Amino acid sequence: MNPFFLFFRKFRKYSRNHVMKASLLTIGVIIYSVFSEFYIENNIASSGIHSLFTSLWWTMQTITTVGYGDTPVYGLAGRTNGMIIMVIGIGSLGYLMAGLTSMLIDIRLSSKLGERMAAEKKHIVLCNYNESTKKVLERIKYDGIDIVILNENEIKGDNEYTFVKGSFLRENDLIRAGIKKASSVIIFSRAEDKDQMGMDAENILSAMIIRKLNPEIRIIGEILNPDSREHASSFMDDIIIKGDVSSMLIYSSIMIPGIPEFINDLLTSDSISEEDVDKGYMDRTYSEFIHIMEKENKIVLAFRKNDKIYLRKNSDEKLDVESYIFIKN
Repeated sequence: MNPFFLFFRKFRKYSRNHVMKASLLTIGVIIYSVFSEFYIENNIASSGIHSLFTSLWWTMQTITTVGYGDTPVYGLAGRTNGMIIMVIGIGSLGYLMAGLTSMLIDIRLSSKLGERMAAEKKHIVLCNYNESTKKVLERIKYDGIDIVILNENEIKGDNEYTFVKGSFLRENDLIRAGIKKASSVIIFSRAEDKDQMGMDAENILSAMIIRKLNPEIRIIGEILNPDSREHASSFMDDIIIKGDVSSMLIYSSIMIPGIPEFINDLLTSDSISEEDVDKGYMDRTYSEFIHIMEKENKIVLAFRKNDKIYLRKNSDEKLDVESYIFIKN
């Protein structure tokens, strides 16, 4: 293992253990100082300490080295006790401050190296970082969605997402990426120059693990070989076969020149939206609903039911869907 990582792990363990010890020591010194000085100085009329709160005030001045001097201590026993408190108190507080500083450094290093656990909720987890991940990230990072990237190698650059170093095939790493609290996960292939079936098998295995950890999460998976679709469909909600879409666009451009640019403009614009079907329309037919929406300048493209999307249909059947997808004017 890299010597730097060994040092980092020892540093983390050291800082966590010593912050707790320093906190307990500082609290113990404060409690001792408050009660001991009050007990010693309370009976001296000229002393400034005649209540527990005043004793606490004197204690905090002393161990923080502020020393306003507005709370005098006159007794020999009180001053002797005060000198002991000064030495131990200043040392314990300095010990605590050093521990807290090391914790802040630990948090910063953990974030940089992907060693910390993601604290987000309802976020999107992106498994593996490649060119496809980069393009998707550019599209969704401006939508105010929290993003966690789980990747085996460090991602260079100062980014706005949380990076967790680990494998998408290990439960502990997926848990550290917050998979149990995530709303969606996108599984990208690790490499394209290796055996496609092997890469697809890894993605499907990861989907199985994720489904076990969070049965409600939406899993979107990238598949390299079309023959893997049947196996992947049992664990993935949406399957993207790399190359299929581009092939279809190339074919479409032959039959309908300009269609790829049109589809790209449509997908990158804010024209496509989805809304729930109002209950007041449930007694209407598909044809009537589409006609009403067109009067509102909404061109219905498809309907959604049970997380499945169906192309629009002009029929006299009663509406039996949850939402509709449309192009807005």
